[in-house]
Amino acid sequence: MSKYRIIWDYEQKKANKIARRLLETERIRTSGWRKLLMPVFLPQYIRYRRKLSVTRKNLLFTKKLALEAAKNLQLGKERAQEIRQIEIKTREILNRQTKGLYTEKVRQKQLAEIEFLINYYLDLLDSNQKNYASMLKSKFPSKGKYLSFLDTLQKIEHAVIQASIETVRRGTKKERRIWFENLINAIKEVRRAEVDDIFANR
Repeated sequence: MSKYRIIWDYEQKKANKIARRLLETERIRTSGWRKLLMPVFLPQYIRYRRKLSVTRKNLLFTKKLALEAAKNLQLGKERAQEIRQIEIKTREILNRQTKGLYTEKVRQKQLAEIEFLINYYLDLLDSNQKNYASMLKSKFPSKGKYLSFLDTLQKIEHAVIQASIETVRRGTKKERRIWFENLINAIKEVRRAEVDDIFANR
């Protein structure tokens, strides 16, 4: 399996854990066959699955763009060209949407996050390791160094979240703040478990 696929699979699994934790209160509390066979549960189940899918996709948006750019840079493409392509893609998304779910301020903060993630993914792709944990530990030889990286990433993510709270036109500002606070907590919990797992013996 390619390093790109190893990293992407890991990011997908992590996004799935975060999304499920975030939407935990909306999950139907009954066994699988009952929620599918009982008509009363079916619409709720469909809504939950759709929301889970959209949440996962949103969590992976900047990571996918950054990882694809890092892969292309490793293949010899120019960084300026890759950044330009990302700017064009995000601008097209901004121009297409009309519901106020994506704004220029959010886009600008995301571009900064993507730049940061490109460097991170490049380091992982350049390692000579064959699994994600080993790639990570080759870049961050100690738990403290990885926690420092996560702290910087968290600040960048919070800038995106703050821009979303201030400019996205969906729900009230209070509702958006509560949603993003829950998102931040879900991310922290999943990352805490990740750190404990990867650096268990350090």
